[in-house]
Formats: sequence, structure tokens, C-alpha cells
Amino acid sequence: MALKKALYYGAIAIAILIGVSVVVSVVSAIVSLAWAIVSGIVSLAVFVGVVYVLYKTGAWLFGDDDADYSVSDSLGRSRSSSTSASAGDTSESRQDRLRRQYVEGQISEAEFERRIASELETEEPDDIDRQLDDINRELERDR
Repeated sequence: MALKKALYYGAIAIAILIGVSVVVSVVSAIVSLAWAIVSGIVSLAVFVGVVYVLYKTGAWLFGDDDADYSVSDSLGRSRSSSTSASAGDTSESRQDRLRRQYVEGQISEAEFERRIASELETEEPDDIDRQLDDINRELERDR
């Protein structure tokens, strides 16, 4: 009888060992799968970050017009291009934008002249003459 009891307890111990082994294997597989997913997501995020930094660096190095970086004004002072500008700078940037649109063919010459004239109405006569001369010189150069 003692041998029967020993075999019985041995069989139960082996069954428990197999059950625990199966549970540990399943948990291990789930943890490994979760770790693989998290690792993949982190790797992808790092890769995207590196690509973004390389893109921005390339845009900065090769002078991308859409990049928003610090620029120097005519006196060498550094200012951000996204900062608010004074009234004179604002009218110049509008005029520059109108020139660019005209050169790229987005607006006609008549529309360009009409918009420039309305832009210049608020300025002093000396400034208007000087700026019209600048605009005419630049238009002739761009053609």
C-alpha cells in the first residue's frame, strides 16, 4: 500500500509539474510577444525621430524655404522669421509675397500692380517712389 500511495503522490506531482510547466510556458510566450510589440513600437519611434532630424538637418543645410529658422536682418541681428514684424517689415513681406506670386504666374501683372498700389497707399511719398523703383528694377530683372 505504501508503494501505491507513493506512486499516486508521484503521479500527482508529475501532473502538477506538467501543469505548472504549461502555465509558465504560456505566460512566457505572452510576455515575449508583448515585449516584441513594445520593442517594435519603440524602435519604430526612434527610427521616425532619426529620419525627422535628418530631414530637418537637410532642409536647413540645403536652404529649404519652408523651414522656420532664425535669420539675420541687414544689420546682422538674429531674429526668428516667425516673430511678429514691425509695420515696415510687414509691408515689405507683403510686397515680397506679391512679387513672388507675380513671378510664379499666380497673379497677373494688372492684379500685381493693383495690389502693390493699394499696399503703397498708406506709405509716405518718398518711400513710395523708392519702393516703386525697387519693384520696377526687380520686375525687369525677373523677366
